[in-house]
Amino acid sequence: MVRSSGMRRLGLAVVLAATLAAAAPAAAQARVLGGTTSDGWPIVVEINKSGKQIVQASTGVTLNCTSGAVFSVPDGFQKMKISKKGKFGVTFGPATSDNPDGTKTVFEGSVSGKTNKARTKASGKWQLKVTEVAATGAVTDTCDSGSVSWRAKD
Repeated sequence: MVRSSGMRRLGLAVVLAATLAAAAPAAAQARVLGGTTSDGWPIVVEINKSGKQIVQASTGVTLNCTSGAVFSVPDGFQKMKISKKGKFGVTFGPATSDNPDGTKTVFEGSVSGKTNKARTKASGKWQLKVTEVAATGAVTDTCDSGSVSWRAKD
């Protein structure tokens, strides 16, 4: 598999973010749910003691690129409020990273879901998209996980 320098930076940035998320202290008696995504990746969802917040949710995603490249990276979200009806979600991006060679890498992603009342089960959708842009402004590659469904339980 051939990756551009921007994709290598993406991999390093995502690994660093996942490492920092894993190092965050856990809430006392937080509930941890585990399961899998429709792509076969494990998923872990940590809910705080009060059941009002997703402390963190982590999984891996497989990105399929318009260039034909395919690669997998860890991904995660933190501090998502859970509504009274059990719904949660967050979207980010487009967030642009300027690369030293004049190119840009644009990141976009989202997670959404719902928990049961007891906070013992959760399910939802996850997506990550990365776009490489040349110094001229032309898009050179787009890598997207697509909408990935997931389920987790305690």
